[in-house]
Amino acid sequence: MTGARTRPVRALSRVPAAAGSAPARPKYRQLRDALVELIEGLPGGATMPTERELCERFAVSRGTVRQALDRLEAEQRIVRHQGKGTFVASAKLDQLLELTSHTESMRSQGRTPASRVLSVERARADATTAQALGVAPGAPLVRVERVRLGDGEPLAVELVSLDAARFEGIEASLGDSSSLYQVLRDRYGVELASAEETIEAVPAGEREADLLAVALGAPLLMLCRVSRDDDDQPVEYVHSLYRADRFRFRTRLRPARDVRRRGLPAGTELRVAAPADADALAEVFIAAWRASYRGIVEAAVLDRLDADDLADWLATLTASPATTTWTATASDGRVLGFARAGADPADSRRGHVYSLYVHPDARGLGVGTALLEHGLSVLEEQGLAPVTLWVFEQNRAARRLYAAAGFAPDGARRIEPDYGAEEIRLLRPAAAGRPAP
Repeated sequence: MTGARTRPVRALSRVPAAAGSAPARPKYRQLRDALVELIEGLPGGATMPTERELCERFAVSRGTVRQALDRLEAEQRIVRHQGKGTFVASAKLDQLLELTSHTESMRSQGRTPASRVLSVERARADATTAQALGVAPGAPLVRVERVRLGDGEPLAVELVSLDAARFEGIEASLGDSSSLYQVLRDRYGVELASAEETIEAVPAGEREADLLAVALGAPLLMLCRVSRDDDDQPVEYVHSLYRADRFRFRTRLRPARDVRRRGLPAGTELRVAAPADADALAEVFIAAWRASYRGIVEAAVLDRLDADDLADWLATLTASPATTTWTATASDGRVLGFARAGADPADSRRGHVYSLYVHPDARGLGVGTALLEHGLSVLEEQGLAPVTLWVFEQNRAARRLYAAAGFAPDGARRIEPDYGAEEIRLLRPAAAGRPAP
């Protein structure tokens, strides 16, 4: 680690909390925070101290060290390789969700792109691929499997399926150094004009782990894309597995044309939240809970809300590919509210609104309505319907908002032990309209 700049590490607090004061932060949280400071001064790939060294350095137990390291690994700040040690995670690559080639994407980030062709072969279309490409099941395909690299590092495994009848003889033009999009353009006169893509989280199997140099079961991002030409005809069906520890995907959300925003303050923007927004999101969360849930959940629950804990949790959520978090941000940069939505954990075919919070100072401005309507339009574009959510039964203001958007109780109830207040599940049928509040 010669030449690496490290920050001085603060000692863990050993002073017990005074009577009546807030309880001291757990030792593993203090250690985690100290290690974050250490990590920020190290380059990606740098070796971390061993568990034994950390125990001695911070005068804590091995259990405390492991809890802290587990948290850092979950936050993808470190990577652990059995038998080799623990290392600082490399900075993630920002991949825009747009129609661009691997070569263009890598070069835009200052990296040298490369590919390693694993196979180019003829195959028969299964039902999924046939539907994607608009061919009959069993129709002949050309399948190209490649490992995508950046600066020599394996980043993704990609399988491209093409209609063999439309692109006859394309196999001869595909090699390690060739660009598929360039071949389609130059030899067949085909330009890609649009695409539809889905993203899911999956564990690495033995083959993927070996090809991508990751541990068995490591998290991968599975992207499935159908690309179309200017005539809206399917061109390619792509199944890719990206290393979740090296990539994050970024896009920009714009309000759907039918989202009503007349009541929002001038300059208010709806945008995708990022981990850097976590502190602001935590502030909105705490303010909204304390203003809305007094008398619904116990006061002790509201008093215990911790901004640092919530910011850590929200940073993890905003980085997750499984859901999307978006904010309503004022022209001066203040976050007025946020919402999070994705697939229903109980049924991945349905959509689910996980949260919707508006800062008390922004109530009455239409922020909640805009966030909800935008989320419903995003879920609709993803083909996720019907849509569900959970709400405290006594939260009448929220229930009125959801009822105006077409939600109604479906009979399901629950009580979360941490809150002790009864929640009911609301469902918005797939065919429901979108009446204005």
